[in-house]
Amino acid sequence: MLDKQLAQKLSPLVNNPELWEALKEFLAYQRNLELQGLVVATSELEVYRRQGKVNSLDNLLKLKDIVNVARKEKDHE
Repeated sequence: MLDKQLAQKLSPLVNNPELWEALKEFLAYQRNLELQGLVVATSELEVYRRQGKVNSLDNLLKLKDIVNVARKEKDHE
């Protein structure tokens, strides 16, 4: 769960359509690069590392939803 103060700080980033779209485009690009690397990975360690990077990028792509849920919970308290 995201800290409510941190959600408030991140809100301008994720709720600004221009900034958020640019960040999403960058994250999707990085994710695609990692997936391409995963396809040609030659060691088990490299596979695990790339899977972890893809997972982290997926979590960042969900940031807007996470921030907005945390802010709504704050508003309901």
